[in-house]
Amino acid sequence: MEKDALAKLFEIVSREPSPVALEAYRSQALARAERASVRDGVAIISAEGPLFKRANFMTEFFGATSYDVLRRDLQAAVDNGGVRAILLNIDSPGGEAAGIGELAAAVKSLRGQGKPIVAYVGDLGASAAYWLASAADSIVVGTSAALGSIGVRASYADTSARDERSGVRRYDFVSSQSPYKVTDLQSDDGRARVQARVDTLAQVFIETVAENRGVTVDRVLAAFGQGDVLIGRAAVDAGMADTIGTFEGTLAALAAGKVISRPPPVARPIASSVPVRLAPVKPLAPPPSAAVVAERTRARGISALTPAGAEADRDEAIRSGMSVEAFRGVLAARSIIAAVRLARGER
Repeated sequence: MEKDALAKLFEIVSREPSPVALEAYRSQALARAERASVRDGVAIISAEGPLFKRANFMTEFFGATSYDVLRRDLQAAVDNGGVRAILLNIDSPGGEAAGIGELAAAVKSLRGQGKPIVAYVGDLGASAAYWLASAADSIVVGTSAALGSIGVRASYADTSARDERSGVRRYDFVSSQSPYKVTDLQSDDGRARVQARVDTLAQVFIETVAENRGVTVDRVLAAFGQGDVLIGRAAVDAGMADTIGTFEGTLAALAAGKVISRPPPVARPIASSVPVRLAPVKPLAPPPSAAVVAERTRARGISALTPAGAEADRDEAIRSGMSVEAFRGVLAARSIIAAVRLARGER
């Protein structure tokens, strides 16, 4: 058994009160909630582990969290007259993109409704977890907590070689009216369409974070990690979080009715007198618009279909605005005409 897990097992057996065990002992289940607890008038809603849209075996047995349970617990906290504030206790690497926008919007809608909602990140608040945290009134982070990973990732596994070895053959029939219903990831056009989809979703993520944190999109693109994470104080200085703190301190402040806001900037001494030359950081270029992405996708698709010797046709199709499917039809028609002429002996 792993060392930390073994120590925790011994702790449970011997009933030695660690800070985690103490917090669980002092909190009580929140009425009508599934996982949330309440302590000193503060509802504690935890988003831990990988995040999924709906509850499943990962959330039931492996410590993951689902958006639907978080949403119901959030509503239970809102409806409970004994709850004066809400603390989102976040420790998650992120998860599914589907559903996080709706949950974050529900959190943001509570701003100014009489029950402050604060996100605390003691260890990790990445990707979808940071999207959720950004919707709170304020964000408190631990000194070593990692925030960010703003962006979207899509992964696809190519099992064709394995299937071929196993004798598995797959036949797909797609309606002719829906040529893009199935994406061929081995083609430039297919990969371009997936990339455009990912970029579009990432743009929604970035714009939402900018709105939630009260900064510009350019600020998020340049200073919020560019897909990386920032640690503790660096995240606060960048504007990704509001202050450094602890779980207990944050909970105590909310229980006392204190407002948690970002402190004024403080001059910090330089650790070393030796000058350090830093490499300039190239700012991330703004993402292309949907129209630009669509045009690039069209041009790549036409180029991928172009046979040798038809470069002039390709250039004309791109210049004239012809669609990929129309160009495919032109090529097919020319092939038929060429075959007919060959059968007739024409040149």
